[in-house]
Amino acid sequence: MEIKKFSDFCEQVLPDFNQFLNDRLNSEIKQETLKQAMLYSVNAGGKRVRPMLFLAVAYSSGVKLKDLPKYFDIAGAIELVHTYSLIHDDLPEMDDSDYRRGKLSNHKKFGVGPAVLAGDGLLTQAFYWIAKSSLNTDKRMAAVRILSHNAGPMGMVAGQMTDITMEDKVLSESELTTLHKEKTADLLMAAITMGAFCADHELSKNLVLYAQDVGLAFQLKDDLDDCGDDEDADKNTFPNLIGKKATETKLNELVKEAFNAVLKEDKFDKNLLVSFLDYFKE
Repeated sequence: MEIKKFSDFCEQVLPDFNQFLNDRLNSEIKQETLKQAMLYSVNAGGKRVRPMLFLAVAYSSGVKLKDLPKYFDIAGAIELVHTYSLIHDDLPEMDDSDYRRGKLSNHKKFGVGPAVLAGDGLLTQAFYWIAKSSLNTDKRMAAVRILSHNAGPMGMVAGQMTDITMEDKVLSESELTTLHKEKTADLLMAAITMGAFCADHELSKNLVLYAQDVGLAFQLKDDLDDCGDDEDADKNTFPNLIGKKATETKLNELVKEAFNAVLKEDKFDKNLLVSFLDYFKE
């Protein structure tokens, strides 16, 4: 039976994927403190949006549900990179956050040194998983290229650097858009484009546009959800810069543009990616 809703897709796939993450890390990481620190943040309550988008694109490109576990290595790599970035982002030298999703941040639970190493471990293990994947060499190389480009100094890391070096400056809307494109949107874009490559779906400008719009929309929704939070009062956020109403308008425009883009996608089941856009209406 064909799955048409993103929420139904996650309900079917996520339990097995979560089991995969835990089984792999438990079997591969032998240093006990390192393993516990890595697992602590991997299991800290994230929605797994990025790996689920990767798997949803693969499924929408024709990969059968029973064959999706073959793609868990790549999906897992995306989640490990995302988790490492959160651990490092919470450090005193970065965003200096004591909590993440209502739980103590990694450095508050294990200490700064172990948290840094847990992040390092997740980042490097991600590329080990891609290299060990059963997918063919071309697909593995494409996954390495896209993920390293979008998560590294040409993408997410560049955005993080701008974030911590410009926090005392009021950014323009263009500067803020660039910051969040790199810091947040690029990894989401990587998940979607990697899903297409790994499933032999020819990447089109429409799918790239969808990924770009969804990535930035994700940050706008996050800003709106946190709007009114005292911690964000002096931060560079879209509501602080252009106002809450203008941010809502911008978010709606991005979602509409993403919807129109994916509808133009050829030889591709559009249901899951259209359904995912409901996330922005919550």
